[in-house]
Amino acid sequence: MRVYTNLLRPDTPFGSLSDPWRRPTKWLAALSLLWGDAGGDEPPPIMAAGLVLMAVHRTRPTTISAPLAQFGYRVVVPEEIGENEQILKNLDDALVQGRREAQVIAWHNAADDLHVLQQLPRPEGAPRHAGITAVAEAWSDRATQERSTARCVDTSHDLGPAAGHVSDTAIAHSLEPMKEFTGSEQVRGAQLACEALVENRPGDYAPGVLAASVLTSAVTTALLGGKYTERLVWPEPLSIAEFVGAVAWEVAPPLFSGVAPSVSE
Repeated sequence: MRVYTNLLRPDTPFGSLSDPWRRPTKWLAALSLLWGDAGGDEPPPIMAAGLVLMAVHRTRPTTISAPLAQFGYRVVVPEEIGENEQILKNLDDALVQGRREAQVIAWHNAADDLHVLQQLPRPEGAPRHAGITAVAEAWSDRATQERSTARCVDTSHDLGPAAGHVSDTAIAHSLEPMKEFTGSEQVRGAQLACEALVENRPGDYAPGVLAASVLTSAVTTALLGGKYTERLVWPEPLSIAEFVGAVAWEVAPPLFSGVAPSVSE
């Protein structure tokens, strides 16, 4: 499993962010997953999982822009097929913490992701994934918020218009998605990466590009969740490429510099 992050303590993301931003009051957390199809009877591999954290004010919206972009991120991608359990633990730990530490958890079309996550096989004797289970239960009744837990926002259904891809919702709300990761192109990229791992073609596998793909989705979801909850506003339109590149350029330098990325990146 390969990790891309700017967090001081990636395993405890909410705590690590208190250092660079001097004890922000509240956090908005957003998650995004990319899936592959390994064929046969194999469970669907998680090809990328992204967590983004943005500081939000307790009572008023924060105006953001690409030149002043600030967010914490942790992205994990597999280095070989069969790393679902490692990625699942990473994701579950984030949800356990985020459910108590974040003010908002935003996720695009989360019910589908959570359903598949709960169906993935667990090694014999392994504990259940408490964070995934708790968030899945909360997601089914987002109108009811348990005290001292994060508000759940599904940017596909709560914000509108409902759409299959986060890039479609982004366009409807004055965000400019990256063309490389728009609509079916993002799904296609994740599947090609999956096939490269299954067929042991390392030269055709670009983990940085895969990480950038899920990171742009998580950032977009965070912004949309912030808009829905009236915590974030931005000048229109806002370029996702510029916003992400201002903070996480090193994840995939050719991509954010406008140069076509190489598969061997």
